[in-house]
Amino acid sequence: METWVWLTAYVVGFGLLQVLLYRYFRRGDPSPETTEGRVDRTGGPGPQAPDSQGVVHCDHCGTDNEAHRMVRYCRSCTESLR
Repeated sequence: METWVWLTAYVVGFGLLQVLLYRYFRRGDPSPETTEGRVDRTGGPGPQAPDSQGVVHCDHCGTDNEAHRMVRYCRSCTESLR
């Protein structure tokens, strides 16, 4: 009988620990901070072509990204570069 008491206490304690950890990490604002000076994408010129140094500038945040055919998303804001 003593084994079942310890097992029940362990399961309940472990569940309580999981709930407390979940609430600790989920508190606050879950949305990311906005960046100052974002570019308005409505009516923009479409996909950027790489410049002479092999760099593509993100229309969304202005970050320089490698101009490679396998790179489809900005490394900073993860918006599509195409």
